[in-house]
Amino acid sequence: MRNVKPFLCFSKRWTPLRWLNKPRYCSNPSTAAVSSGKNRKALSDSFRSQIASGPSFQDFIRGGSVNLSADEHTEERSYLSEELQMVGNSRKVYFETYGCQMNVNDTEIAWSILMKKGYQRTADLKQADVVLLVTCSIREKAEQTIWNRLQQLTAMKKKRLKSKSPMKIGILGCMAERLKMELLEREKLVDVLAGPDAYRDLPRLLAIADGGQQASNVLLSLEETYADVMPVQHGAQGYSAFVSIMRGCDNMCSYCIVPFTRGRERSRPVRSILEEVQMLSDQGVKEVTLLGQNVNSYRDTSEQQFCGPELTKLSRGFDTVYRTKQGGLRFSDLLDQVSRIDPDMRIRFTSPHPKDFPDEVLQLIAERQNICKQIHLPAQSGSNQVLKAMRRGYTREAYLDLVDNIKRIIPERERDAAAPAEEGCFILG
Repeated sequence: MRNVKPFLCFSKRWTPLRWLNKPRYCSNPSTAAVSSGKNRKALSDSFRSQIASGPSFQDFIRGGSVNLSADEHTEERSYLSEELQMVGNSRKVYFETYGCQMNVNDTEIAWSILMKKGYQRTADLKQADVVLLVTCSIREKAEQTIWNRLQQLTAMKKKRLKSKSPMKIGILGCMAERLKMELLEREKLVDVLAGPDAYRDLPRLLAIADGGQQASNVLLSLEETYADVMPVQHGAQGYSAFVSIMRGCDNMCSYCIVPFTRGRERSRPVRSILEEVQMLSDQGVKEVTLLGQNVNSYRDTSEQQFCGPELTKLSRGFDTVYRTKQGGLRFSDLLDQVSRIDPDMRIRFTSPHPKDFPDEVLQLIAERQNICKQIHLPAQSGSNQVLKAMRRGYTREAYLDLVDNIKRIIPERERDAAAPAEEGCFILG
């Protein structure tokens, strides 16, 4: 027994007006007219009687509470039925990853989430119950590759429609975020759509898809960093690993889609990064690469003690399209702490932005033996006019000054002495 507030309160249970469903039969017109009149009067009286015994307008306003008997009890039903309670039930997932190293890391995050829900991973596409494509939208060719792959997977899916375990196809990552409904509607090729910030929702989306419906979540987040999700490293060798430290981009270059597919910049708390690097060190990993869309724009504001008044320092001669940020634990602080965990573990980072190479970052690279003497320095154009149109925030002269500053702080002999030999270099691109 339970008290609830019904929408309407009835003093007694009504009998349905069964005359509405009674079949009509042919009859003599003269007798039918008399009979019809009597029936209408009887039904009218019955209807008035039921209306009189029903709730009044005052009952509707008061709402009141009513005790429901056992046979009148309304059972609460969950959003998903018991058969669709977001459990993998040992179903096999097959991943295909396209694009940048961030997508490789996203694959490991998505797999970590699904593994905890009882899914199994397979390297054999023919055995897969779920096929998830982690996609890239940076170029048109990358997207066309996915469209072609979807056609191939759909052909496989149609062959398995009558089986006990029909295949489900999901699109994850940047292409899901950019195209959204087009992916769901175009030839009905996709069952599940999840943007880069929606991987935690994958079990629910797959459960809905198992019920025969398409499911989508492409909401971008201002906070999601998956800091509490430990990626499952799936590389061929266990001597190197990638650790994501930040997501998104605030630079809004005129030619780039990243801010619209990956969202705004947000940085993972330094504590969770250090824990992951320590765990990798304990497992025998000898090289860690710190990952981010703008990896050296890292700025942790997760703790009050980090939120001071100091403004973010940029490379000399560089500017941003957004207001200078204030406070936070910066990339140089993180790089310092990470490099101290294991002096024998080599540290790399990618991909950086030229604007975020203040002297303290360069000096730290020069001082620490285990930070690789390798600088990935993107060079979009040598024309100031083009750089301005691209909204890069610097000139040709400022870029060349940065190169000279790097050479001054990290002398060539140090870069040439790096091991292996190819590390002592610039990577332009």
